[in-house]
Amino acid sequence: MLDPSACLLQAELVNYERVKEYCLKVLKKEGENFKALYRSGVAFYHLGDFNKALDYLKEARSRQPTDTNVIRYIQLTEMKLSRCSQREKEAL
Repeated sequence: MLDPSACLLQAELVNYERVKEYCLKVLKKEGENFKALYRSGVAFYHLGDFNKALDYLKEARSRQPTDTNVIRYIQLTEMKLSRCSQREKEAL
């Protein structure tokens, strides 16, 4: 029997830097590739570059407006951005 926590652990070992590099190569050739746009956004999100993540995710949403994964990641990214700007205001 598979241990569900082992699956979670493997999921955390995604090399988002490699995902980002690969997707950006795909986008150079196929700038409208939905999966590459979405995965670039997810990679940038996990790498902490929320502004770029949002750019790619919004571009992906323009291709497939009802995709729930894209919508969810846009919401997560916007929450991170608002928290970051909130911390910046509190630091001033």
